[in-house]
Amino acid sequence: MKIIEEFSIKQRADIIYVKRTLQSHFCEEKFKDKSFFLLAFMELATNLIKHTQGGKVLLLESGGYYMLGVADYGDGIKSVAHSLQRGYTTAENSLGLGLYQLSINGLYDFEIFSTQKKNFHGTVILLKPKELQESIICFSKPYIDEDNNGDFYAKKGKFLLFGDAAGHNKKSHKTAKLIEKKFYSSQLSCIMVDRFFEQIHQELHEKKMRGAVFVVAEIIKNHISLCGVGDLNVWIKTQNHLVFKTLKSGIIGEVFSSVEKFHYELKDGVFCIVTTDGMQTQKMEYFKSEMMGNYSAYFMAFVMWHFATSQFDDSSIVVIKN
Repeated sequence: MKIIEEFSIKQRADIIYVKRTLQSHFCEEKFKDKSFFLLAFMELATNLIKHTQGGKVLLLESGGYYMLGVADYGDGIKSVAHSLQRGYTTAENSLGLGLYQLSINGLYDFEIFSTQKKNFHGTVILLKPKELQESIICFSKPYIDEDNNGDFYAKKGKFLLFGDAAGHNKKSHKTAKLIEKKFYSSQLSCIMVDRFFEQIHQELHEKKMRGAVFVVAEIIKNHISLCGVGDLNVWIKTQNHLVFKTLKSGIIGEVFSSVEKFHYELKDGVFCIVTTDGMQTQKMEYFKSEMMGNYSAYFMAFVMWHFATSQFDDSSIVVIKN
C-alpha cells in the first residue's frame, strides 16, 4: 500500500485544492467509480471541518487501484454504529450523502474506526475497492523522501522480507535494495535461515554499506515463522490482547551473533504485526484492548500507522492476517 498524495484539511479552501488535485488523477484507470470517489472525499473532508480541528486525506494505491484514506485526532465518534444509520446527522448544512450512503456502495468497502479515550482519540476511515483482499499489507512513509527511504519490504512465494537500513540517505536506500536483491536471488528456508543472514552481514560489512535490521517470515496456511535480528518489534494481536515481542539485539553488517525465531498460529481473530523503530512502541500499546479482527489488513495497517507513526523517522508497519 503506497501513498500517492497526502493533504492537510483545515479550512474549506483546502477542500477545493484537494478536489482539483484528485481530479487531475482521473485520466488514470485506477478508480472503480470516479464520481462516487469524489463525492466521498467531499463528504469526509467536510466532516473534518465540521466535527474536528482538521485532519488529513490520503490518496493511496494498492493492487492497481486507488483508495481514499481520511484520519484525524479529534474527539472521536461516540457511537460508530449510530453514525452509519440512515438519516443520522449531528450537523446542519450537510451534503446529504452521509456515512450511511458511503457504507452501502456496491464497489467500495467502507471501514471506520473511532476512539474517544483520553490519550487515544480520533477517527480513521478507508474507502477501498472490494476486489482488494490481500491478507499481508505493508504501509510505509519515508522520513525524507521515497528515494532515501531505508525501510524495505518484499514478497517471494511463501516468504516475506521486512526491515530497516540505518539512516535516511542514498546509502541507506542502496543498502535496502541490496538486501532485497539478495532475498529474491537466494534459496530460503526458515530452518536454515541463519546462513542467509550471515551472508548479508558479511556483504554489507565488506562493501561498507549501512547496517540493517530485518525479519524473514515464512507463511504456510495459518502458520507463520518469523526469523530476524535487531530493533524491530513483533506484535501478536488476539481478540483481547496485544502481545509484544522483541528481537535479539544486533545490526546486520555491524554487530551480529544469532537469529531470533518465533512461531505462531494465526487462528480466527489473531493477526501478526511487525513494526520498524519509526512506529512508536508506547502508542502501539493503545491497541491492546481494541477489537481489530474484523477489519481488513489494509485498514489495520492504516489505523495503526496513523496513531503510532513517528514524525522523525522512516515509519513502516506490516500486518499479516490469517
